[in-house]
Amino acid sequence: MQPTFSYLDQLSGGNPEFKKRIIKIILNELPKDFDLYHYATELKNYHWAAEIVHRINQKIAFLQMAESLKLADKHENLLREGKTTYLNEFNEIVNKILKFLENSQE
Repeated sequence: MQPTFSYLDQLSGGNPEFKKRIIKIILNELPKDFDLYHYATELKNYHWAAEIVHRINQKIAFLQMAESLKLADKHENLLREGKTTYLNEFNEIVNKILKFLENSQE
């Protein structure tokens, strides 16, 4: 599923400056969260990684990626059990979002 700004468009009421600010906030936060997530998984601190996934899940939901959100929720829950079953899939989702957001700034 591809990210979309449909919710943001609705929320912004057509105000392009508001939309740009929100995108900028997500672009500022998401790479930092993603780096922390990678660090936590390298340390095998899966509880911490699950907390970071929870924060990232909010951004996935904001971008209307329902199927990706389901997978991220499963990933979060399994991380809490020490399982990394969806590690690669979650990375793909976040990378897709980052590319989408970066391309929206051009």
